[in-house]
Amino acid sequence: MINPQPYNERELLQQLAAGNENAFRTLFLAYRDKLYNYVVKLSGSAETAEDTVHDVFLKLWAKRAQLPEMYNLDAYLYRMVRNRSIDIFRLVAKEGLMVEEIGRDQGQDAGFEGEDRITHREVLDAIQKAVSNLTPQQRQVFLMSRQQGLKIGEIARQLNIAERTAKNHLSEALRFLRAEMGRQYGPNALIIFALYNLATA
Repeated sequence: MINPQPYNERELLQQLAAGNENAFRTLFLAYRDKLYNYVVKLSGSAETAEDTVHDVFLKLWAKRAQLPEMYNLDAYLYRMVRNRSIDIFRLVAKEGLMVEEIGRDQGQDAGFEGEDRITHREVLDAIQKAVSNLTPQQRQVFLMSRQQGLKIGEIARQLNIAERTAKNHLSEALRFLRAEMGRQYGPNALIIFALYNLATA
């Protein structure tokens, strides 16, 4: 028996169209793994899969105003990741590597070629640059939290500092990073907060 979705997708699409970061995060977490696995099967590359899924969700945010009229988000997202994968394969082919064409049916307008867009790699570079500008303590706590997945108590024990101190370092780091993303990306920063785990501590 298939378990029902733990959320109302129609309501989430309405909230996402209004710019709700939490609604976006819920949809991202619901679809991320299965889209990632799909692209891995297509491409055989974990890096390509990660790039593709993040690029597609950045694109989804850009099209959020259209989402309340969409009645098959699942099919739309799969089409987007398929088309994005094809774009990547074509780019690799142009660079002189042998690839196998996986299809030409572009379906609904979900392509990326020729469009100005924020990309996963661009955002990662921006975040990495911002992280390098944190204080040493903030940077260490942030990386232990977001890259290693440690909880505040574990970080405090490993660094031999008070939990409150560790939490303050993380809060200040996230405040700085969110401000930097906001400065660079304006309204699109909300989607970056959700995609890249920059929610406040």
